[in-house]
Amino acid sequence: MDFPVPSMSLALVRVLCNYLLAAMLLFSPLLFTHKRRWTYIVSILVDVWFIGNLIYFRSYGDVLNRWCLESTGNMNGLWTSILPFIHASDLGFIVITALWIVVSECFTLPHLISHRGKRAGAALCCACLLFVPQAVTSYKTEMPVSPFARYYDDVSMGRMWYIYTYGPIAHFGNEIINWIRNEETPAQEVTTSEITPYLQPTNDSVHDCGNVLFVLFESLEDWVLGLQVGGEEVTPNLNRLAAHPMAGSYAMIAQVKQGKSSDARLICLNGLLPIYNGATAMRYAANTYPSWVISIPAATKQCFTSSDIHIWNQERNTYAYGFDSLFAATVSDGVLIDAVMHSVETAERPFVLATYTMASHAPFIEYADSAALPKCTAYDEEKTRYLNCVHYTDSVLGKLIDAIINDHELAATTRIIILGDHPIFTLYTPVPFILYDPYEAPAKVSRTLYQMDIYTTMVDRLQLATTWRGLGRNIADTCAYSDDELQKLELLSDRLIRTDYFAKKTK
Repeated sequence: MDFPVPSMSLALVRVLCNYLLAAMLLFSPLLFTHKRRWTYIVSILVDVWFIGNLIYFRSYGDVLNRWCLESTGNMNGLWTSILPFIHASDLGFIVITALWIVVSECFTLPHLISHRGKRAGAALCCACLLFVPQAVTSYKTEMPVSPFARYYDDVSMGRMWYIYTYGPIAHFGNEIINWIRNEETPAQEVTTSEITPYLQPTNDSVHDCGNVLFVLFESLEDWVLGLQVGGEEVTPNLNRLAAHPMAGSYAMIAQVKQGKSSDARLICLNGLLPIYNGATAMRYAANTYPSWVISIPAATKQCFTSSDIHIWNQERNTYAYGFDSLFAATVSDGVLIDAVMHSVETAERPFVLATYTMASHAPFIEYADSAALPKCTAYDEEKTRYLNCVHYTDSVLGKLIDAIINDHELAATTRIIILGDHPIFTLYTPVPFILYDPYEAPAKVSRTLYQMDIYTTMVDRLQLATTWRGLGRNIADTCAYSDDELQKLELLSDRLIRTDYFAKKTK
């Protein structure tokens, strides 16, 4: 959805009016009572809400909502990654509250307690005067005046538009009202005519699909591939794999929502798109999913991640997606890749091994000094740290890539998929998709690719016995998606997940 954006001057007027109106609303009882200590609690709650939104925005580019409460398990083992997003300027909120408490406790203002009617009248006049610029700017920007108007979809960019328009206090009130109402519209059952275009005849033939190595590279953006800093490649190993005669490298649009990395796993492994409200991995981990991992006739199906087992509810999701075992520990990507290499060498074949890296997770601090990239002034401090972290993960992945490519048997029987899970700096920056396939030559791509295309491509190339073709298309398909079609697919996937469609079809 495209949201109207006001000019800077109109936006400043609206924001100022919103804050003043919110302050008057929160503290209006002071007009009628001298008891003020309840305002301390209100001020502290507002501070927590403001600071929480700032931290969440700096780390995820989004604002808090009621569904975030279901993702509190993601904090396990990640507090060191959160602390850098707390800025000294955030203390300003706490200082203001502290000053109010001191003034309120140390000074009694009896002359302000009298003449309540006059004070109430003055407050009403101020509210009316503040409402005028609200109405004017609403008219000029075609935005509704009411902060509780359901103009926007409850998705990330809708929340960003809302908080930009009405401010974080109104956003807080909106989220509280939505939580109390709990008015999420029940999903309609998916009809046969709606799902038929995404099904295919079952392929019952049994054949050797070979091995699969699936790597989800944290926050890897496409512009990094081939980039040099001070004459040194940031991703020399990925570049080398992408240049292999049997490999293709493609720019791809990420389709993740609030679930971020967990959404990327959902999309690529199941051919579905994430739900609109909340994180799919947290709300619907108990669902039945049509993962190609389930369909592939492999002897070993293992998943490896260098993060706590509770992050994104990955223990339940790993097994729901068809893996037989999970290695989950807060370790470096180097230790993670060593564990994967051990399975490559010892696991019964054919195997499906999936690994999710973490070193390049924002704020790019823990492994920023582990790389050897030359000093460069072309990028700011944050992007410099990011490139160093990416360089570190690329260096440890190089050992795994070499272990497969340099082994004659593995090189001839192992497909390698390396994908950036989501962009990190700007919303629509493409992520890279590298596919090494010894069974089929690289595809020539003439359209924009999306993450959901990975599932369909794997079903085709592995010739899997599954009726679910996925919402995407084979990367070699030249038919492009229209904006209307993309929106239709998002809505359909939301209903497929919320109604647990695949559980009903497997009974």
